Amino acid sequence: MSLANDSVLWALMAYALAIATSGLLLRCFPALQRLLSHPGQSRYASVDGLRGYLAFGVFVHHMAIIWVFLHTGVFDVPKSKFYAQIGLASVALFFMITGFLFWGRLMEKRRDFDWLAFAVSRVFRLYPLYLPLLVLVIFSVFYIQDWTFKDAPLQVAGQIMSWLIFDRPDINQYPQTGILISNVTWTLNYEVFFYMSLPLFGMVFLYRRNWRQTVLCLLGIYALYQLVGWEHSLKKHFLMSFLGGVAAAYWVRQPRLAAWSKTPLAGGIALIVLLLVITQFQKSFAFLPLVLLTLVFSIIASGHTLFGALTLRSIRWMGEISYSTYLLHGFLIWLMIQRTPLILPFDTTEPLTFVMLGALCCCLLIIVSSLTFLYIEKPGMNAGKKVVDWLRQRAQVRAKA
Repeated sequence: MSLANDSVLWALMAYALAIATSGLLLRCFPALQRLLSHPGQSRYASVDGLRGYLAFGVFVHHMAIIWVFLHTGVFDVPKSKFYAQIGLASVALFFMITGFLFWGRLMEKRRDFDWLAFAVSRVFRLYPLYLPLLVLVIFSVFYIQDWTFKDAPLQVAGQIMSWLIFDRPDINQYPQTGILISNVTWTLNYEVFFYMSLPLFGMVFLYRRNWRQTVLCLLGIYALYQLVGWEHSLKKHFLMSFLGGVAAAYWVRQPRLAAWSKTPLAGGIALIVLLLVITQFQKSFAFLPLVLLTLVFSIIASGHTLFGALTLRSIRWMGEISYSTYLLHGFLIWLMIQRTPLILPFDTTEPLTFVMLGALCCCLLIIVSSLTFLYIEKPGMNAGKKVVDWLRQRAQVRAKA
């Protein structure tokens, strides 16, 4: 079995293993079920379930990339449209989820939107897991290099500082350091830009006062675009994905569209269109595939569960741990596929060996992601809420003084 062609057999096996592992964890540890933050009937339960498929889809995409690398020595998007799109379309839909949730919240709250809680929660959402991963990357680099400095210590410190803002320069001259995590943090630059520009977009489109404010806000958005994209230029066709989520936020608030989206016909159309995108397009970040993905996402965001596929408990748990899955899978692939053969007599270029190690990665990824969610992500999010409460109490004391 090979990932070099358009066969979806390996992908189906990988998803089956992941879903089975997730279901087994929920069965063996009933306490996990109580941590599912949304019941199956919640407002955006289908979006929560979608996250599980998307994060794991990026893992499958990178497994295909590493298969090509093992045989060609080149890291590149797979020629197979399916294995290319299962990652690219997943990222596009992730951006749509971000745009949908936060623009929708801004539409509802308007001037009552809690910007303090928003800013603190984003920091405590991204960094508690990212920082330990960065420590693992630094440890791995210096372990491989026998704990010697090839660059000056201050230079290495500067490289690490760049990683702290999600850029990926080579650390201590280790070539292509970002490959250790499959370079997944490139998407976080786009997420950060969206978070920082959200209040400015709100003032342009929701809080309009006069033309001067609009001009100043547009200039501010451009300045942020240049600032966030200083090291790695932000591509406009990637940013269009967030507009798909914004469009969906308006779609779900139209009663007729929302009602139609819950019909079996709409679900069938969503599945057909999604299948069309991942099998007939080589790129997701282009106008037509983004429009098609926006249609699919709008139907899902309106509450369609794609005939129950998005509300399975195992999938909802995979959605809950999706950030861990997304952030950690690259390092797991690097350890299992690239480092293990240096210690054990494995030839990962052999299809059977690759598939067996890949199957093990599927199970380990869900288990490790569950642990990091429970012991790093969840405490981090709770800490963010405590920081917000502390800042508010401090502000109240100052106001009284």
